[in-house]
Amino acid sequence: MTFKKAVWRLTTLALAGVLLGACGEAVPATSGDPGVRPTPSPSPSDVHSEPPDLQAPPSVIVRYFDELIELAPWTYCYENGCADGAPPTNPPDVGNPEEILVEYPLPGWSFSASFRPADDDCGRVQEVPLEQTGEGEFVLRPAGYSGTYDVTLMGRGNGDLFVTFAWTTPTDGPRPSPEARLAVLAEHDGELDSYGVELELSHLAETPKSASAWVTVRADDGEEVTFRAKRARGCRPEGTVYWDGPDRKGLEAAGIGDGPFTYEVKLELDGVGYVGTGEFPADEIEGNEPSVALRFTPNLPALP
Repeated sequence: MTFKKAVWRLTTLALAGVLLGACGEAVPATSGDPGVRPTPSPSPSDVHSEPPDLQAPPSVIVRYFDELIELAPWTYCYENGCADGAPPTNPPDVGNPEEILVEYPLPGWSFSASFRPADDDCGRVQEVPLEQTGEGEFVLRPAGYSGTYDVTLMGRGNGDLFVTFAWTTPTDGPRPSPEARLAVLAEHDGELDSYGVELELSHLAETPKSASAWVTVRADDGEEVTFRAKRARGCRPEGTVYWDGPDRKGLEAAGIGDGPFTYEVKLELDGVGYVGTGEFPADEIEGNEPSVALRFTPNLPALP
């Protein structure tokens, strides 16, 4: 699987992007709590659809107040295949509990959660891990500023799955710190290669109006290649800036010499300069290879 395809699976699905097909159905319990809005019936685009011989993973149980809902995955890889779909247009609404309990019947699974502001496809997105209790449940607490979110749970074990519900968080939670990653070089079957150039800043205090980036890849013997990254436009989460290309410069960098390699990025965000560095392959991000984590001086602007 190429780098860009892997990122599409792990991030685009998780962040509720528009995907091929449609699947996923939530079966809510009734709620007597006045703060919980009635859960709408699934629209046609919410109905789960898959080949009859494909084995789906068990549903995820979400507990809140004295109620529970069972969420069937809308996208998953499990046992004998994978099913890709889209999150429900009207996810089940749990109201405003202080925390959520998540149960799953299979051992060895872990969960994280992605918070996306409801009805805002370009809103700030924050991902947090779930804490496992001694009883085998998982606890999810608010993240970011209080508000109404579409929360996507991402489960990973002997496969993966995605389920979504709506939650109005009553309190603020931890805010994310800025992160930066750069992908230029990659190793393929023991040979140096490049799958393209990608640079991403996320969780900035705000999306800058102007942003430029110059990238230098330097081999161990000092030979280097420098180029200006190509900024990609479009709807992205608040606080995110993304550059995609030029891919030919990635291939050029793969031929400059032997590693280890040093990455240097000179940024200008709304007129302020920043310099980021990282090493390939020493600073590769586990699970997001061949992206390398970058450290910036001064620090990138963070949320208060």
